[in-house]
Amino acid sequence: MSLRPTQASIFNLVRQGLQLNMARLIRAQEQVGTGKRILEPSDDPLGTSISLAVRRQRGGVQAYRSAIERARPALMSGAARLQDASGLVNQARAILVQGMNGTLSNTDRKTLATQLELVYESLLEAGNSREGERYLFAGVSNDAPPFVEVLDDGRRVVRYRGDGEEVSIPVGRNVTLEVNVPGSEAFGGAELTGVSFDGITGITGGTSASSGAGYHDLELRHDATVGALGGGLALTNGGADDTILGPHALVVDSAAGTVQLGNGALVQIPTPLPTALEVADGDGSVVVLDFSGWTGVDVSATLVGQGSIALDDGPFQAINLTETDLELVDATRGIVLYVDTTAVTRAASELVTFQGAANIFDTILGAAHDLRNAAGLKPAEILARLEHRLTELDGGHDALTGALGTLGARNERMNVTETRLGDLDVHLEGLIGDVEDADIIEVVSELAEAEQTLQVAQATGARLLQQTLLNFIR
Repeated sequence: MSLRPTQASIFNLVRQGLQLNMARLIRAQEQVGTGKRILEPSDDPLGTSISLAVRRQRGGVQAYRSAIERARPALMSGAARLQDASGLVNQARAILVQGMNGTLSNTDRKTLATQLELVYESLLEAGNSREGERYLFAGVSNDAPPFVEVLDDGRRVVRYRGDGEEVSIPVGRNVTLEVNVPGSEAFGGAELTGVSFDGITGITGGTSASSGAGYHDLELRHDATVGALGGGLALTNGGADDTILGPHALVVDSAAGTVQLGNGALVQIPTPLPTALEVADGDGSVVVLDFSGWTGVDVSATLVGQGSIALDDGPFQAINLTETDLELVDATRGIVLYVDTTAVTRAASELVTFQGAANIFDTILGAAHDLRNAAGLKPAEILARLEHRLTELDGGHDALTGALGTLGARNERMNVTETRLGDLDVHLEGLIGDVEDADIIEVVSELAEAEQTLQVAQATGARLLQQTLLNFIR
């Protein structure tokens, strides 16, 4: 029995052949148009899996590069502001050194103080700089300016309100890059290295380790002067105007008509005899004597000044001149100071410096305060204070330049990392292309082959089917 194909079966065969060859032609045209070998996952399941894995890796690399691009402006701005701040500190140093000239008048010093305060304002502005909505030197905190001026015991001081943390960005798997320095590190005051005193009163540091920050006033007060004078001499106002602390020798030479306190300068006794003659020791302490009842005889006596001591605006306590480790506490400010009172000689306000724990702002403001000399210090005493300020200012400038160097090193590392990530991105893009991209020569050949095959299928179908039916299909 012979099998004879029906017209319907022939039609289906021709249709399936045309559809198959048309699909091959369309796929080849798409590959030529897109340049891609894989257009759908079904085109190459294994290749698609590899491509997706590489794309995920490349996405991570691009995220790292984006993080660097977002962080770069803040890092560059921070470095620029620290460079500006360094220049301002150099200006402040030049003014401070000028203020240490002993020939300056009070007016000259006040002019220099005004200049220092202008430098301070500019420096404070640099410390509170922002990049967009973020403060550059606040650490990771960003809810308020990092440096705030407050009044402490009637003086303007600057407090750091930021934190000591560093902002970091991911630049690799388990790899981060810090892009800032906290203000406590950049503008000094981060590390206590010791405690220093002016040396005006003779007080020194105790045997125990003190703790605190910034600058503080140690007030030594004269309470009374005791000792037998003789020869009709007396203390003016009962010694209320004296500043001696501890024992001081007093010698009156009737033949020479002079009086001397300790190793101080000889003072000529005027005529008529005064009721208030100030006599100074070489350490700067003074007694005020009433000569109105002097009998004209030689006098040799020892006067002892009794006094009290207080830290900042804290309570006074009696000075024991044998104490080598007297503890003074200011719980409000977190200060614990140990002092040696055995060499104390005079009452005055002693500046205490917690070395390395004073920021640049307080140093400049303090120097301006010294130059205005509201405490009435002598030129030599002003110089002693400014020398301490200068030491701290140099230390603060070292911290500033160190922070600038840190940002410079981080910027260089950022550049190196960005270059490495860029090279890796290009490499991964190439791997994706190796898997997904089509071989253009091969694809063009397939396109030509598909066109020819389709033409052959069409010609074959035209012979198998009647002309009218074939025209209908087209």
